[in-house]
Amino acid sequence: MPKRRTESSSVVPQVKGRNFSLVEMDTELWSEDTTPSASRHGSQDGELTEITKESWELIKAPYVKIYSIIKTQTMSADGSDEVTDTCTITCHTVSTLRLTPANRTHRNHPRPEEGRDAFGSSAVIPMSEEYRRAFYSSAAPSLDVELTPPDLVGTTEILTDYHREALCRHLPARAEGYSWTLVFSTSQHGFSLNSMYRKMFKLESPILLVIEDTDNNVFGALTSCALQVSEHFYGTGESLLFRFSPEFQVYNWTGENLYFIKGNNESLSIGAGDGKFGLWLDGDLYLGRSESCKTYGNDPLTPKVDFVVKTLECWAFVSS
Repeated sequence: MPKRRTESSSVVPQVKGRNFSLVEMDTELWSEDTTPSASRHGSQDGELTEITKESWELIKAPYVKIYSIIKTQTMSADGSDEVTDTCTITCHTVSTLRLTPANRTHRNHPRPEEGRDAFGSSAVIPMSEEYRRAFYSSAAPSLDVELTPPDLVGTTEILTDYHREALCRHLPARAEGYSWTLVFSTSQHGFSLNSMYRKMFKLESPILLVIEDTDNNVFGALTSCALQVSEHFYGTGESLLFRFSPEFQVYNWTGENLYFIKGNNESLSIGAGDGKFGLWLDGDLYLGRSESCKTYGNDPLTPKVDFVVKTLECWAFVSS
């Protein structure tokens, strides 16, 4: 440490000579200035200022939490409570995230004790519980913004304005702003999984799969890509499960595994783990099953584990 401080002190004159200054403390993510933003910009609308300030606090909360976690872990790894400058903490954080064994994925650095499970894929290292809570905590406040239900290109027998408004809040960024285009419906195209695959051939878009069962429960999944036949699981963490009974609830990816989507001519599975599927449909799109699975940490999407499909619709997000 003494040698490091000597080198740092010798650099100071050179830095100051170039009109730069060294920051000898940790840089925070927010300003300590309590002056309202409206007064700094000459705004006279106090109400708008408070709404904007509150919205910003809600938006930045998860990132502040993650920053605090990284900072704490970095300082613990150093064995010191002192952070000398911004560059040091940033560089060390990056190296910690890239090199710490607990953060490596199985694809590049498999652990000796990890093997393949019942689904034939290598297990992944679970996300840190703290990170998961920061991203997916259901207790986190949400912005109460009034949204206009998206336009539909096609006729729906399931979706109401309430369903569309609730779901559009959880779409991935690349699906926002598009009309919802009906690409498959059991009422129009028949009860056939193969027909559904054909309707999505070469389609590049997330898919909103909505089901209404014979007990009038509405539920389904948002997949990160079009559904297709595959020998292995595919998809990304943009995928999720949802249900509207007894109340609207969304189940995001937990990070526990990569079993997002898998389909063949006989069945379609979305989410899996320990021999259970978050959502499973047979080849006739008639019988289905929903159980808790590790991929999404979901509750069963229907009151009964097994259900009978009344209507199934698939919507894509493409330019009309």
